Amino acid sequence: MSRGSITRYGSSGGLPGWLIFLIAVAIGLGAYYTWLGVQDYVRAGGLGVTEATQRADLIASATQERAATFTAVAPALITLAVTPTPVPPCQDFAVAVTVGIVRDRPSTNAAILEQLPQGTTVCVIARIGEDGEWYELDINPRTRRLDAGYMRQDLVEALNPTPTPSRTVTRPPTVTPVPFTPTPPAPLTRP
Repeated sequence: MSRGSITRYGSSGGLPGWLIFLIAVAIGLGAYYTWLGVQDYVRAGGLGVTEATQRADLIASATQERAATFTAVAPALITLAVTPTPVPPCQDFAVAVTVGIVRDRPSTNAAILEQLPQGTTVCVIARIGEDGEWYELDINPRTRRLDAGYMRQDLVEALNPTPTPSRTVTRPPTVTPVPFTPTPPAPLTRP
């Protein structure tokens, strides 16, 4: 080795390490921003930035016009919300025959909604019909609405000593008059 020369160990004459690091970072960021651009392009439906902006402005102005029109016409269109009628309470009955038929109306000619095996518990709402020979059922008592079905009274029997629903009205108590005995008037005295 000569005296004036400096020898560097590990140098192979290639690019410096810091330059390789900067190139790697630039490639990584370029790939990341390219991926974001592809996602934006797909979300915009293939539109460019200008077209997507114009489309968004058109939708916003149409929405404002529609809201203004609705506000002007709304008092004539608004109706009061209907309050739900509470579902009457259930009385548990069991199917007493081999197969109990649930119909959509209280008639033997009505369409069959379902067939229930013996022992199935049903939710009876009321006794209906001319002679009270039909029961109105709530087919799905777990919901907050009445899913009505009808079953003949001879197909079910009451459970847990539940009274049979009927249309009898409890009469108010009668008023018994108290016997009245007139008292004779007091004699008039003159001064």
